[in-house]
Amino acid sequence: MFDRDDTPQIRAAWLRRRNSPGVDQKVVSAVPADLANSADENGSLVTLDPVEWIICFVPGLQAQWWHRFVFSKHKHVFAMRPTSTGSWILVEPWWSRMMVTVLPPADAVKFLRWGGTGDILRVREAVPGHASQVRGWSNCAVLTAFVLGRRSFTWTPHGLYLQLLREKDTSRESVETLLVEQFTKVVSQHSDSALAVSADQLSLPFRELLTIIGRNLLEAMMTPSLLEVCYTAVLEAERYPAATRVYAEHGPKRAIAVLSKILEQAVRDGHIELSDCDAGARQFLAMLHGDIHLQAILQIGEVPTPSEIDLRARTAVKLFLDGMTAGRATAPVNEGQ
Repeated sequence: MFDRDDTPQIRAAWLRRRNSPGVDQKVVSAVPADLANSADENGSLVTLDPVEWIICFVPGLQAQWWHRFVFSKHKHVFAMRPTSTGSWILVEPWWSRMMVTVLPPADAVKFLRWGGTGDILRVREAVPGHASQVRGWSNCAVLTAFVLGRRSFTWTPHGLYLQLLREKDTSRESVETLLVEQFTKVVSQHSDSALAVSADQLSLPFRELLTIIGRNLLEAMMTPSLLEVCYTAVLEAERYPAATRVYAEHGPKRAIAVLSKILEQAVRDGHIELSDCDAGARQFLAMLHGDIHLQAILQIGEVPTPSEIDLRARTAVKLFLDGMTAGRATAPVNEGQ
């Protein structure tokens, strides 16, 4: 799995360095003393643990004269790294610049698919690194090695590929495996938050408990990162069905399972009468979804405000519970009675 968010630990380490600066650190003129004394042992103002990068060795998108001199599947190389919100960081050396940007999942899949036409490696960066700035011509292979902190003497993507492949911690990856991994992480994170019910909430009246869960589910559905993942899962369902199944299992299916258990408990407690709790959970989730989720994915209209989400949750609960009450038909009477 990709590295978790260690922001609290990083901040704690920073505070420790600030409170006990090294006595051998030098203060450069025109640099504030607090900044100079905040530098860690590697000379960095921020201490970060090594992270894993996805290194894509790919054939070219457009034919170039020099392609005949390099390995057919490794004419270019770039680096990617997933974030906890579903987006991807892209570092791609161009002819005339270094492109560093953050891509939404749907756009990131384009680069991952490109990587799938060649070879994809998972590599952990070296901190502080062993690369050298005295390196000569900075092409894509040289710059990618520099991102990884590797001492490299090759100028070709294929040469860098062979070098990284010899490292024991390097692993091969596929596009679908990477999408499954990230979808699982992002969707599970939102599901855990939306479906968490405290002991105090369980003691609330059933209508209010169902309203809280419905509101939490709606808020999770409207989260931009989850909307992007859902859009990508639908868009890539045919190419990467395992990733789409992961979204369904950790998202809608998990919500239905939790709602079904809550409805079963409500039936046992005598709050409601429901013969099929699983079907009831599906119906309630569909009432929450309505067309608002589809409109958000397609970016049609405005994103609902918290007050609008609350109103929709309360309305769905009212229709769901009152509908069950209205459905308790009495036995028909004969015409002569």
